[in-house]
Amino acid sequence: MRELQPELLDQLPPGDPVAAKIHRDILRYNRMQGNFEWMRRVLSVSLQEGDRVLEIAAGEGQLLTALSQDGLIKRASRVAAFDAICPRPSGCPDEVEWTVCRAEDFESYGEFDVILVCHFLHQLPEEALRQLGKRLGGARLILAAETRRHPLAVGLCRASRLIGFSAEGIDDGLKSIQAGFRGEELKTLLELDEASWQLTIKETLLGSYRLVANKAGQK
Repeated sequence: MRELQPELLDQLPPGDPVAAKIHRDILRYNRMQGNFEWMRRVLSVSLQEGDRVLEIAAGEGQLLTALSQDGLIKRASRVAAFDAICPRPSGCPDEVEWTVCRAEDFESYGEFDVILVCHFLHQLPEEALRQLGKRLGGARLILAAETRRHPLAVGLCRASRLIGFSAEGIDDGLKSIQAGFRGEELKTLLELDEASWQLTIKETLLGSYRLVANKAGQK
């Protein structure tokens, strides 16, 4: 069963040196798991000219920065992001609208066609996921890269100390895995029904849980 525990990163202010270590480790996890590259591949064939793109809980903006480097987000007519803690990062692309707010307080989900979320949904309890799923119903495409709740993911996270990951980052990573997803859990919790959405779910050996939700009948 999923088990949610408070993660240290969410309790630290921006600029805290421990928070910086954990952000560094999260970026390394994403690179090792290939999450940014996976999103780039999906968007390269799915992002349409004029789409409005939103990243939920964007952290230090690494995903949007990566997507801007190969010109993908230039297809969009609008790009926005928000995070509950992090102010606008210094390296964030100029075209990105940045807001500091919590996911439950963001009021403009319905203005966006494409929703991106990386390593955040696992932090939400079941009712919050259901409510968020309802608010994302106006989107055409949802991409989520989350933590896979699996013993192999636990072992790999613990072993990451051997390649220099911090104790704080590993501890938060283990909590993230325990709160993560397996099988069709995320689809069910967001209440994305197959009559409205074309859904693809993949779990990787390196601990990533990936969901692609395309609005049925739309490219």
